[in-house]
Amino acid sequence: MTAKVIEQKNYKQIFTRRAMNKRGQTTIFVIIAVVIVAGIIIFFSISQRSGFSLRGEIVPNEFLEERVGDVVENQIDILSAQGGYSEPEGYILYKGNKVKYLCYSARYYLPCIVQQPMIKQHFEGELENKIRVEVERGVEDLTAEYERRGYDVSKPELVSSEVKIVPGKIRIDVSADMSVIKNEVSQRFEGFNVEIDSEMYNLLMLAMSIIDYESTYGDSETSLYMLYYPNLDIQKIKLGDGSTIYILRDVTTGDEFTFASRAQAWPGGYGFEAP
Repeated sequence: MTAKVIEQKNYKQIFTRRAMNKRGQTTIFVIIAVVIVAGIIIFFSISQRSGFSLRGEIVPNEFLEERVGDVVENQIDILSAQGGYSEPEGYILYKGNKVKYLCYSARYYLPCIVQQPMIKQHFEGELENKIRVEVERGVEDLTAEYERRGYDVSKPELVSSEVKIVPGKIRIDVSADMSVIKNEVSQRFEGFNVEIDSEMYNLLMLAMSIIDYESTYGDSETSLYMLYYPNLDIQKIKLGDGSTIYILRDVTTGDEFTFASRAQAWPGGYGFEAP
């Protein structure tokens, strides 16, 4: 009887060890699989961001995005903090930034007068001017990279760029007529496209709506906008001189647009002074 009990205990111990070993092996296999998948994802990500395909060929659009992307995003941040202007006139200082008045009245009690009726188009033009040199350098780097890889390159005589702010993106259309030849195989490019994910279009449309309201009625009701568009956050900061700072933010992407307004101001001011 005792022997049978011992055999049963030994069997249970052996079974438990085997089960634990199998679990350990399964865990190792899962870890290895996760590492392999992660490695593949990283490899594809690096290949795409570096501007080259898996065969080592140059992907011009991705090459240019890699070269100019950081500069474009930096300039967008500067412009969006100053009402869409690189060097604004007619501004108020707020937290060290020159925030452009997009709607302004020096008189009391009255609605403001629109200072920039075409905010989106102005923003596009400002961004074009600020990135033009960097885009030209990016195209020069592209032609140099083709030459380094043994291509015969017909370089573009003229490089120009146009910025278009569209829903979900800021697109830079680059005009650069060039061709490359290698091993009797030729490619011709009339231009390239660089796209930056951005919700700036919606923010600028919202700014235009607020300005239109203030120029008509004198003061906007921002809670209604946030009710209909829950991904938007609007800070409306009243200053002591009757000015208002608007900070429009997309909470999902973090994109922001800041501008100033002075409408329906009261003598002596109200609210808080600018920090």
